[in-house]
Amino acid sequence: STNASWVGEDESPTTIGRRGKFEPKTLFSIFFKSNGPVLIHAVDPVRKEIWKQRKSAGTKGIKLLQDNARSHIHSDVINYLTEEGIIIMSHPPYSPGIAPCDYWLNAYIKRNLTDQLDEKPLARAVSKIVKIIEDSFEISHRYSKENFVKAFAN
Repeated sequence: STNASWVGEDESPTTIGRRGKFEPKTLFSIFFKSNGPVLIHAVDPVRKEIWKQRKSAGTKGIKLLQDNARSHIHSDVINYLTEEGIIIMSHPPYSPGIAPCDYWLNAYIKRNLTDQLDEKPLARAVSKIVKIIEDSFEISHRYSKENFVKAFAN
């Protein structure tokens, strides 16, 4: 079995819990600026904060660029974003220069995350992990603004 492990003589084997396919999940948004992570939060509070800041900044709307991950293009997500008036920008099918952190951030968080009972401790744990990586953030910004422009020009 892939879950086999060595245990001591009087120890019980480790139990590995599996999340059900349709079990509720918590979606986190992690926003970056050129100097590192800015905001880490569950989606609904992020949306409210962005709308509040948008009004004071004088911008006309929210545009969201996300990757083409199945969870991001699910009809429930698309419907939610549309109902909230968020414009979804089309993401080119393969564009590592746009979201380079996709190639290491999620895996890094999963490797360093322990089991959490509910959304609040999970949010604290994710925030703590992301704050630790600020020194590594420069890795994800080796790509230039030119890559972003090229990806959307094609």
